Amino acid sequence: MAGIGFELKKIYGRKTLAANLWGTIYATMTTIGPAVLSAVLLLVLKLLMDQAGLTVLEERFFISSTTHAFIIATLCAVLLAAPVSRYISDCIFLGRESDICPSAFGVLTLSTIVSGIVMFLLCVGMYYSQDGVAMSFLVSYYFLGVLVTDVYSMMTYASALKHYKALTFSFLTGLLLAVAVYFLCTKQWDIDKVTAACMALVCCYFLIVFALVFQCVKAFGVPQGRYFAFLSYFRRYPKLAVGGFAYTLGIYCPTIIYWFFSGIAEQVSVFRTAPAYDFALFLAVFVNMPSLVIFVVKVETSFYEKYTLYVSALNNGTHDLIRKERGVMVRELRYQLFFVYEIQLIITVVLACLGSVFLPYLNASTHMLQMFVILSLGIYTVFCMYFTIIVFYYFSDYGGACISALVFLTVTVLGAAGAALMNDFYPLPLLLGGICGWIVSFLLLRRRMEKLDSFLMC
Repeated sequence: MAGIGFELKKIYGRKTLAANLWGTIYATMTTIGPAVLSAVLLLVLKLLMDQAGLTVLEERFFISSTTHAFIIATLCAVLLAAPVSRYISDCIFLGRESDICPSAFGVLTLSTIVSGIVMFLLCVGMYYSQDGVAMSFLVSYYFLGVLVTDVYSMMTYASALKHYKALTFSFLTGLLLAVAVYFLCTKQWDIDKVTAACMALVCCYFLIVFALVFQCVKAFGVPQGRYFAFLSYFRRYPKLAVGGFAYTLGIYCPTIIYWFFSGIAEQVSVFRTAPAYDFALFLAVFVNMPSLVIFVVKVETSFYEKYTLYVSALNNGTHDLIRKERGVMVRELRYQLFFVYEIQLIITVVLACLGSVFLPYLNASTHMLQMFVILSLGIYTVFCMYFTIIVFYYFSDYGGACISALVFLTVTVLGAAGAALMNDFYPLPLLLGGICGWIVSFLLLRRRMEKLDSFLMC
């Protein structure tokens, strides 16, 4: 995220109220802008379909199908994300930037194959179901899952490209294109609403993939060979790959378990869904998104500078200078981490309370509100664990990151299985898993800081 850091330092360096406001807006749009725009797009399409007379069954089918597609895309993309990110960083450090673009095409190939297989099986299941799903929807849905996976995979290259504004702009352009395609499909071609919405999403994500690939080729040149050189990093850094996947899987495992084994699950065509839990989880993630912005701003404008001074002293400085810079860096890290922990806790509690007050006016059930409050705290602890894990990456301590993620995954899976068996306490597993993973990651980080010099030198 160095590209964000340079820009934020330039903005905040003006030390004016307008500069602080613009810095916050810039950090927000570059960190969570794409996620927010994606959510806005789905909401806009939902509102347009409601105005056109969307039935309850069509609404449930649209929400269930898109939820499955996005979760499949996330899990497929995260399989490659962490090792590929390390590969890109090494290419930049070693001056082999010409290898970055070929790896992007290699990543696109693998993500397309993996997601394509999963989406094909899902579409075959819908084809042979008793619901009579139209072939036009099946084709569109297949490409939607593949393209969303490709977008998530290419977003790994955003840090190397340092074109964050272009990334957010491509999502905004895709949103506008999707709305135009939806109107074209429904008004001109008389395509049914759900299929039209799926086609609109396909056009949106195709444009985003094209824009990201274009930026990659523009920055690093036309790819020539070494398309799959990054695969060696799975062998070199297995803990990095396992830790990144375990963290993401831990978030979605309760959802998947509840879909198939809980009393709150519902069947929509071939899709399994738990509407109350799924919606509560979505709101909980949205409530905790400010922490991502706060963390990026604090790390990129404060901690990163202290980190570079410490690494420079470790390479070229005296023993006294190394001890001094390490002490400064550790104090800054502790201060910034606890600042993020405290501020986001306040935001989470306030927004959860406001949600409990106003969501009933949107016909939210009491059960969903109870899950929303607990899941908001659960996602808070998960994000805090995630921020601590990122610090491990700064010091190349992939073992600590992997252990923390595996503890989180294990506790969450066991808790979700127990909740499904008891048919109650559905939001607790994420809270318990987040707390356990957060505590383990913090203790491992504190232990690592005590012997950081020798660890990095060896």
